[in-house]
Amino acid sequence: MTHFLPRFFHPAIGGCQYKNTAEAALDATRVILQQCADSKTVKRVIHTGSMATSSPLREDSTGFKDSIDESCWTPLDVDYPHRSAQFDEYILSKLLSEKELLGYSAGEDSPAFEVVTVPCAVVAGGILQGHPTGALNFVVSPVTRDERYFVALRRLQRLMGSVPLVHVDDVCDALIFCMERPSMSGRFLCSAVYPTLADIVDHFAGKYPHLDLLKETETLPSVQAHSDKLGELGFKYKHGGMQEILDGSIECAVRVGCLDAAKLNIQE
Repeated sequence: MTHFLPRFFHPAIGGCQYKNTAEAALDATRVILQQCADSKTVKRVIHTGSMATSSPLREDSTGFKDSIDESCWTPLDVDYPHRSAQFDEYILSKLLSEKELLGYSAGEDSPAFEVVTVPCAVVAGGILQGHPTGALNFVVSPVTRDERYFVALRRLQRLMGSVPLVHVDDVCDALIFCMERPSMSGRFLCSAVYPTLADIVDHFAGKYPHLDLLKETETLPSVQAHSDKLGELGFKYKHGGMQEILDGSIECAVRVGCLDAAKLNIQE
């Protein structure tokens, strides 16, 4: 097979000339678009993105917009509490690659294929892997008391004005929905619910009153979505409640071993 020929390993062994992950992601996106166009058979490109690119922060640093929707793009020059250079680079790579994809359709008079981007909320509720994902660790961090992951939730709350959540099953269904549409293009946020970090902690506090949870100490805004582009096309979330997603995340955390089930039970 051709991918075992020695010459195909040369670019990787020769080294990477990219200055950062954002530059590499952007170039990879351009290569994929070109290869799809060259194939003459690709009809639609569907990109699974991150809602971290969709912050409703105002560009003039005066707080949040009234709601979050597909027109929101994270303003990289606006500061916010708990900001980190590592997360900035993650956002930049996701943002540049998504804009490059959407720009393909906008920049072509007769594009060879449709482009759909699906920026996803924090994917929780369950996993197939035998080990915890970063998103799962984030969601259950108030219960596990893992400060590293809890600060990521605090960071997201201050970037997004909420902690958008979606069940992993709904993400899969949304992508299939995008594949099966006769025609579809553009940007479609994928989030079932927009709780605040305080809402999440309050749910866990009510469920496990005996536990000493990590808590949000500040009163923060709650930014919601006032529209649902996927829903307008007929897509429905099967797991649309915060409680269901959070409880499923706890069950999953127990299953993969990052949370002790005995800790959740009230000791007599």
